[in-house]
Amino acid sequence: MLSSENKTGSYLRLSREDGDKLESDSIKNQRELIKEYAAQHESIHLIEEYVDDGFSGTTYERPDFQRLITDIKAGKINCIIVKDLSRMGRNYIETGRYLEKIFPLMGVRVISILDNYDSFNSDSEYDKIIIPFKNLINDSYCRDISAKIRSQFDVKRKNGKFIGSFASYGYKKDPEDNNHLVIDPYAADIVRMIFRMKLAGSNQQRIAEKLNSMGILPPAEYKRSQGYNYDCGYRTGKNPKWEITSINRILVNEIYTGTMVQGLNRKINYKVKRSQAVPKDEWIRVENTHEPIIEKELFDTVQRLLQLETRTAPDKGEIYLFSGLVVCGDCGQNMVRRKVKKNGKDYAYLHCRTHKKGEGCSPHQISAEKLELIVLSAIQVQIELLVRAESILKTIDYIPEEQTFVKTVTCQIEELDKEIERYQALEAQAYSDKKDAVITDDEYHMITKRFSYKLNDLTEKKNQLQDTKIQLLKNKIHLKPWIQDFKKYRNIEKLDRSLVVELIDRIIVYDKTNIFIQFRHRDEIQEILSLSEVESVQGLEDLA
Repeated sequence: MLSSENKTGSYLRLSREDGDKLESDSIKNQRELIKEYAAQHESIHLIEEYVDDGFSGTTYERPDFQRLITDIKAGKINCIIVKDLSRMGRNYIETGRYLEKIFPLMGVRVISILDNYDSFNSDSEYDKIIIPFKNLINDSYCRDISAKIRSQFDVKRKNGKFIGSFASYGYKKDPEDNNHLVIDPYAADIVRMIFRMKLAGSNQQRIAEKLNSMGILPPAEYKRSQGYNYDCGYRTGKNPKWEITSINRILVNEIYTGTMVQGLNRKINYKVKRSQAVPKDEWIRVENTHEPIIEKELFDTVQRLLQLETRTAPDKGEIYLFSGLVVCGDCGQNMVRRKVKKNGKDYAYLHCRTHKKGEGCSPHQISAEKLELIVLSAIQVQIELLVRAESILKTIDYIPEEQTFVKTVTCQIEELDKEIERYQALEAQAYSDKKDAVITDDEYHMITKRFSYKLNDLTEKKNQLQDTKIQLLKNKIHLKPWIQDFKKYRNIEKLDRSLVVELIDRIIVYDKTNIFIQFRHRDEIQEILSLSEVESVQGLEDLA
């Protein structure tokens, strides 16, 4: 039985899902409408206001709505008034449950002004049909708006527009365009430091420890220190610190190369706010949307590093010079490093992992110190060869097409010519078949239309390749910028981790006198050397 004293709480709600109705549904307008209604009904006594501004109607887990329920249970409120039922909620099932079961059992009166609904006298057949129908319409509206918003967001993503609430660490939103990112100088320097330390051989734990020792705030705390109302979904504790996970997130984030990457997660549906991961091949990537913090070459090198085996000893923070790069020439497994003590001195050796496990193969044991000498010598020789080759090529005014990188494009053009010739022959055969009444006129037109489309497509591709070929010859593509990566180490006397991972793909050990060093850009290196008739170095014997 409802109480005659209507201790009323007004409930107001607004969210982005209301679309073009933002003005009419504003909190201010809802409040004025309710006050005006209460003033005209002496039995309505407004004693409390509950406002959820910025909360979706698809869920009832809203702060002030839950406060309203608490006050109802405490006996403070026994009547609720709203502008319309969509303010109460847009979930058809849940709204119906509250109106038809929960509130009646709690003895709560519900008034919806614009719906002309009052549960105190809602036993009519009209209310039993219309109110559930209105709730269904509100639910449907929310679903449609959700689909439209998602579609609009996808369009912005595909145009390279940033639509996140907060920019990635190292960037901030452009004050003149919230969909564009600009560099945050302080945070960007920290990002560069993280990449440099990784390239130099530090593992993620050591990087985190270094940043913490310097008193550098982790990303979430830094955003809060800048005045952002940032919530990352979990609490960082009283003394927030850099963790391995936060370092990993930065090291794999392609956004630092100037490429906008979005759509990594997607909400399950408009009612379930939990998100699920999207397959990587479905992410939306748009290049050159903002200024890069990390060069693409450096980013790619670090990604390759992360794929290598880079375990470190518990008391070490630096990764071994060749970790993940040295493999057994017979079984292909990574070589493992171990130390032995002899005459009071430590010696390091690498040997086959398969053999160590007792699963066959042979030790392939080699001194770590000797291997370093071999690799250092090979790099020095390779750099000098490239410097000589580049010098020779720069003095050549003309280089035969068949000996340059244009060769690949030329082969592609030749293949397209063969394909074009084949379709022209098929087209001629179709004309012959039509004359001989093997096919009808309609069939002939259908076939030639399909062939014509294919020929146009092939011709367009051929023209594009020919333009590419001209451009390659004009720019002397054989003078590759990656040569500078090698040349900058020309006077090296000692190896370090960044140098090794930047220049070498793999070191294959067959035995202590037969070692093959596979350099990065090996195909281009071979092309450069062959053009200049300088002989390449692919492997070196043990120098001991």
